Parts: sequence; C-alpha cells; structure tokens
Amino acid sequence: MSVVIVAADSWPSRAWELLVLSDKPGRAIDAIVCDVGDVVILFDRDVAAGIETRYGLPSGSFLLTALKSPASKLAAIGQIDKTEWVRRLRKTLPLQAIDEWLDYHGELNQKLVGLLASAKVAGVRVLFLSNATTRLWDDLSFHGALDLADRVFCSADIGLAKPDPRVYRFVADEASLCLARVMYVDDTASWVEVGRTLGMYGHVYETPDRVAQDLARLGVLP
Repeated sequence: MSVVIVAADSWPSRAWELLVLSDKPGRAIDAIVCDVGDVVILFDRDVAAGIETRYGLPSGSFLLTALKSPASKLAAIGQIDKTEWVRRLRKTLPLQAIDEWLDYHGELNQKLVGLLASAKVAGVRVLFLSNATTRLWDDLSFHGALDLADRVFCSADIGLAKPDPRVYRFVADEASLCLARVMYVDDTASWVEVGRTLGMYGHVYETPDRVAQDLARLGVLP
C-alpha cells in the first residue's frame, strides 16, 4: 500500500486530499459514478424554447412542467409509469409538444465519452446514475450508449432520487463499490456535495477538460 498527497482544488470542502492507494499504485479510484443528463448527454435548451414558440407556451414553462412538476417527480422515482406521466402532463401541455420533446434525445458528449472509455481501459469501472423517468433507457439506446457504462442506475427503477444519500449507498451496495474510491461526476453542485459527505471524490461537471484534469490528478489518466 502506498500513500500520496494530492492538491485537491476540485474538492473545495477540503484543502488537501490524502489518497490511500491499494492494489493499483498511483491510482486513487476504482470507479466513476457519472450523471447522464447534461453531462453524458447534452440537452439544448433552445429545443424546448422552440417548442414553446410553436405552441404558444410561456417562456421557460415547458421544461419546468416536463421535468419539475409533481407528475415528473413521481415518474422519476417510479411511482407512476411513462404513460401516466404523459397523461398528467397533457393537462397543461399540448400532446404534440410532449411528443416533440420525447422525440428529442440530445447530443452525446463525445469528448467526455472518450475520457470515460479511457478510464475503463485503465481499469476503472464506469457507472451511470441519473434522476430520470424510464425515458433514460430510450435516450441511451438512441445514442447506442447502453454499453458505455458497466452499470446504469435510473432513479425510476431504484425508487429514490438524488440527493437522497440512500441512492448513493444503493449504487455502492449493488455494484460492490467502496465510496472512498469513487469519483462522482454531476452538474448539480449540491448533489455532488452529498457525495462528498459520504466519502466520494466529488466533481461538479463543467467541461470535459476539467474532468480530464481530475482523472489525471487521481492517477487514472496520464
């Protein structure tokens, strides 16, 4: 076993990180748990804005209803299925607008995908953890991305959503992970902070280049 001190400006809650390395000298993590929406798959807000324009909806209202409404929150923890979710959305949104949104699957973040693939080659497991309805599987299938991760965890299947600490522990238990040797990547800072409190190496996603920097710092990439 070896020990190395690494500057940790990506983890503002701690000035320095003491990394205890086990069977892989120089590598501080064994797994990456990564969010999907706006991290692995990028969704252009202009698409929703265009839907609002075409159907005469107030600016900003579509995503607020489609993603943040009570029905959407229930669908994201599996308490209602996709059919019921759409039925409830139709009370405030035109069906054609909903269908347009469901037909849009975003763009694959190719540079980040390349980094995750390189991490897998280096022996690091990659897992996806997303707060999502079962539409997540449609998005991943559309991009041929189901095999990008060793495991995919969807909140609708788990029955819990981030930032509930039980979600992170569920993933760790299911995948036999030691949280202290996991890098957690998410674009929501408060959710990353929950991961940090559980011992994970938290990274608030902004750009693939920053992910690459942290993977190098953690001894995964050169």
